[in-house]
Amino acid sequence: AIGATTNKVLTGEEELDQLIGLGSVKRMVRKIKAYAKRNQGGEGFNLHMCFYGNPGTGKTEVARILSRILYDAGVLGEAKLVETDGRGLIGKYVGETGPKTQAKVNEAMNGILFIDEAYSLAGLNDASGGARSYGSEAIAVLLKEMEDHRGQFCVILAGYRDEMKNMLSSNPGFESRIQFTLDFPDYTREELGLIAKLFVAKKKYEIEDSALNRLLDVTEYFRSLPNFANARTVRN
Repeated sequence: AIGATTNKVLTGEEELDQLIGLGSVKRMVRKIKAYAKRNQGGEGFNLHMCFYGNPGTGKTEVARILSRILYDAGVLGEAKLVETDGRGLIGKYVGETGPKTQAKVNEAMNGILFIDEAYSLAGLNDASGGARSYGSEAIAVLLKEMEDHRGQFCVILAGYRDEMKNMLSSNPGFESRIQFTLDFPDYTREELGLIAKLFVAKKKYEIEDSALNRLLDVTEYFRSLPNFANARTVRN
């Protein structure tokens, strides 16, 4: 997601406000902050969540801002975001996956671990084609850490809505540990126009309305294809 340009150092909440669109996501982030401040340290306190949405809809950017908001609120010990995907937790050889996943969790402790395309963990098998799934091993370690360190760090599982919902429904361990779900809608044509203007301005260019409309016409073509990449398509 793209915010307005400014020279002022913004707070996390100010930065959230300046993001284009994402009205329902912004409201949910404020609810999460209120929940966290009210329940921190209590029994059952849990920050783990799912972000549903297509690429380029601001999931990573909101996760980064959320880490700042929760740190400023005294909920997280550090304002940090550790990004990875399913393959970033998987080892190449037997015995590597558990330590690799554990190391990534340790890196994110006191902050946020953002796992993009998290559903891929359910489909990663070892190279020999045996029954043992490296993905399942990573999930087992992750679930244990999510339970043992509830409230000490936040795991955000992110990806396409349908794939993520299928993963959660097929894995009660994940589903029971998710406290919040946030839906990131595709940007409207108008919102993508505002985002395009910001991209152009950052390169110290200007764009005429006729050129912007043509760019958005091209973007609408890509919207009709599977896995529309939103702001990423505009940037490209």
